[in-house]
Order: sequence, then C-alpha cells, then structure tokens
Amino acid sequence: MKNIQQSLAILTEKHTYSELIQKLLHVIIETGSFDALARNTILQMHGIRRISDIKNHTLDVIIDFALLCLEDGKLTEEEIKNTHLLKLFLGIKEGDFYRNGKKSAVKNILTKQLELIYADKKIDKQEALLMSDLQGLFGLNYMEYEEFISEIVDKA
Repeated sequence: MKNIQQSLAILTEKHTYSELIQKLLHVIIETGSFDALARNTILQMHGIRRISDIKNHTLDVIIDFALLCLEDGKLTEEEIKNTHLLKLFLGIKEGDFYRNGKKSAVKNILTKQLELIYADKKIDKQEALLMSDLQGLFGLNYMEYEEFISEIVDKA
C-alpha cells in the first residue's frame, strides 16, 4: 500500500466527499501530518464546533480507507497505524460505527475478510493477528466482534 498521503489522495479522487471533508483530508495529503489545529481551523471556517458533529461523514472516510487498505487482502502495520491516526484526527471512537448506523458497511468488510481467513478452516498466527487488527480498525468491542465472527463461522 501507498503512504497515507497517497492513499488519501486516491480516496479524494475515487469518492465524492463534501468540501469540508476534502479540506480535512488535504491537511494530511499536503503536510503528511495529522494537525489538529489545522483541522479545528477548517471546522470553525465551516461553522462546525466539534469534529464529532460530522461523525457520519468521517466514519465513511474510515470505511473507504479500510477498503482501500484491504484491497490486497492484508493489513500492514503501517496501514493499521495510519488508520488509528486517521481515526484520532477525525474524532472516531470505539463503538461509533455501531452507534451511527455503519454496522452494515463494517459487516460487509469483515465478512469478506473473515471468509478469506476461514476458507481453509484453519487460522494461523498471521490470520489471528489480522482478525485482532480488524476488530481494532473498526473500534468494535468484544461482543460486537463476536457477533460478526459467529455469523460467518456458522455460514462456513
């Protein structure tokens, strides 16, 4: 996968994000940093008090970023680190995907990945780590993640 700047540039080309989201992502694209001061300045210019006020839009960015990272079927340590930094920058917290109606999108991503992992009916160490990374990527608690796993295992 490409670095965070290249990845976000791809996202801004592939998806039609609002002007506000485009500006927020361009802070990272142009500087390579997750500058909270620049983020807050952009939010203020758009009359937004807190990043959490645009949570639905920022969750979509994380979902799109995750899909981009998983195109090659695996998450690298850099992609995981960048996802966590992007989530912090965009104000995403544990449970936000569930609370904000993104369960279906997360389920589709996890289903695809977990079906690949369970295809041979064995889980090696690398696959176990990927499963843990996926749980963290979407900020799922144990019960939420187990719900996904049990549905997929039951289908296999």
